[in-house]
Amino acid sequence: MKKIILLFVLVTSLNLSAQDKSYWMCYNLSVENQTDAKELVDAVDMLMNAEEMSMMPFTVFLIQIEFASSENDFTHQLCFLAENADYLKGWGQGPGEFAESMYFGKVFESVATPVSGVLASPLIFDPAKAGYEYSNVWSIKVTDVPKFASLAAEFIEANSDNFDGTIELHEAISGAESGVTHYMVARSNNLGDWLRGREAVFANPKSQPWFNNSNKYSEFLDSFAGRTIKVYSPK
Repeated sequence: MKKIILLFVLVTSLNLSAQDKSYWMCYNLSVENQTDAKELVDAVDMLMNAEEMSMMPFTVFLIQIEFASSENDFTHQLCFLAENADYLKGWGQGPGEFAESMYFGKVFESVATPVSGVLASPLIFDPAKAGYEYSNVWSIKVTDVPKFASLAAEFIEANSDNFDGTIELHEAISGAESGVTHYMVARSNNLGDWLRGREAVFANPKSQPWFNNSNKYSEFLDSFAGRTIKVYSPK
């Protein structure tokens, strides 16, 4: 039963300077059943709470998937959010060898299968709202970035007080599925609040320019949704 994911998390806005730009490194993983999923989540939890990880400069999110197409054949996505590129100079060196990291490695080899990895960066995002429990992610092929981004910014602003949560736009840099250039994410407290928010967005007259024109500059290719079960912040 492949039903767990670690979701994308992002940070910056359209007008932030390059040195302040945040980055995501997300790794899609798959497990076969709930027992394996629990073992993997417990191993991640042990690793992230180890004393040796106290200086970790990233925020990490762990999310359980709730809805996905057959093409999204992964059960976890392990994502690391870096505040800027300087934090990534040592990327790939690993956490080092200590009891919790070795246990995580052993569990990972035993129950998890790597599926893919994505490098991405936020365009419209409020980091203070990244911890909402429920998230829906859309994969998008954008053909005219300036026009699409302008429409997206107006759409998000028009619903800033209308949707109980947050709506975001992120740029795919490397590792995305064929054709995918961007991601949109809508987060809320839970599925019920998210659906109520969706209804409010559709009923909002100020949303209509987005619904009427965004498809001129983009194609929505896929989507999936999940529930955040763990967030690990720098200490």
